[in-house]
Amino acid sequence: MRRVPVRLNTRGRYGLQMMSQLACRLGEPAPVGLKDIARATGLPWRYLEQIASPLRKAALIKGRPGRAGGYKLGRPPSAITLRDVIEATTGRLCLMECVDDPETCDCSPRCPSRSMWVSLTADLRAVLDRYTLDDLAQRPCAGCRDTAARARRLRAALTPQPRGRRGTALSKRARATG
Repeated sequence: MRRVPVRLNTRGRYGLQMMSQLACRLGEPAPVGLKDIARATGLPWRYLEQIASPLRKAALIKGRPGRAGGYKLGRPPSAITLRDVIEATTGRLCLMECVDDPETCDCSPRCPSRSMWVSLTADLRAVLDRYTLDDLAQRPCAGCRDTAARARRLRAALTPQPRGRRGTALSKRARATG
């Protein structure tokens, strides 16, 4: 199968918005319907239906489609990276075809730029692995039409974070470990 370089397309962006909404609504007892997410974000719910399927296959969400359906996160928001969401919705993140499969290009063994593409792809993957849905859910979202969710995120963003000895904000992991 031929791999095509992946760009952050609407499936990836909308997938991140959908998952961010589910993370913001984590405390709600009932699964969240796609029409509710569409109303909150302004995204087309028919397109959200298409995005939900690969997210379900990747076990990032649980639930079912349909009028009586709805979705919840498949794991805690802190355990779902942005890369998980993007790769579930768009395919493996790879800036150039030859990065993961050098055999696709006859020039790979002598290509002067391949090592740069390999490095850039690794850096991009690492950055997206560093951020989680929990990070997104804590940020105020100007595009969110759900005012209650927006207010929760804004309060969380404005809440002072515990400080370390040098006056810098402690990471979640550092706060958890003491």
